[in-house]
Amino acid sequence: MRRVKIGTDEKLFRSMHRRYCDDLHELPAWDRFDASALEDSVREELRRAWSARVVAEYRSMVVFSELIARMPEAGLSLEVSCAASRLLQDEARHTELCQQIAERLGGTDDALVDVKRDLHLADENLRAELFVARWTVSMFCVGECASVGLLQALVDEGKDPCVSRVLETLLRDEILHDRFGWALARSVIPTLTDDEREWLSADLAFSFAHYDRVNGRGMRAEGGEVTVGPARSDGAERMGLIAPSAYAQAWYTRLDTVIMPSLRGLGLAANEAWMLRHEAAASQR
Repeated sequence: MRRVKIGTDEKLFRSMHRRYCDDLHELPAWDRFDASALEDSVREELRRAWSARVVAEYRSMVVFSELIARMPEAGLSLEVSCAASRLLQDEARHTELCQQIAERLGGTDDALVDVKRDLHLADENLRAELFVARWTVSMFCVGECASVGLLQALVDEGKDPCVSRVLETLLRDEILHDRFGWALARSVIPTLTDDEREWLSADLAFSFAHYDRVNGRGMRAEGGEVTVGPARSDGAERMGLIAPSAYAQAWYTRLDTVIMPSLRGLGLAANEAWMLRHEAAASQR
């Protein structure tokens, strides 16, 4: 395992990074960050949550970079690769912002990545068009699209001035990522063969299994609804951590209203993939 590496001694890298991350972006008022009123246990829960977000954002940056590397091979235009590079910079900024909050809550020693699993996509043998389609559907059409709804739920409750600024920045960027992802899916999926589209629909079950475990935590039975419990009263919601049931509800709402119908519109067997997510999860244990 390796810690997420943030920071460099090379002046050129540092100055370029700061220009890309800070240009036209209002920075949080870090001097107003105050977690002193939180109980130690709540502060630690928040620290773990923000440290986990460091890893998730860093992982997204890795996926985006590998997608960009194969876009020309998939026949996509220069404009697509250029636009995707903007998203890569966004993910680097997100990683750093989440790290800044986690550090102020106690540190990021547990922001660890597995070199083989987290820093490389193991699908290099897929035809480039299918490689790009697979990760576009998984990371963008499910992951980034879901993030819009999830972050909106966090923004609605975030009251700390620094945390609110970070969450609003992440949400603004994810809205663009969501739009980009669906546009990319519309560009690449029609280039697939019938067999490849069938494979992609089956693979979608693995994406659903992952995101439902992370976001929904199994809180909605088939055909049922999530019972949303009371809001937290320990100060965590104002700093980016809402009740699990509220988080799950945001995921399922986004899934039902945007993700599923949009995937079906692309010609993918989204309903069947959703029903097979438990099977997919069991096969990976």
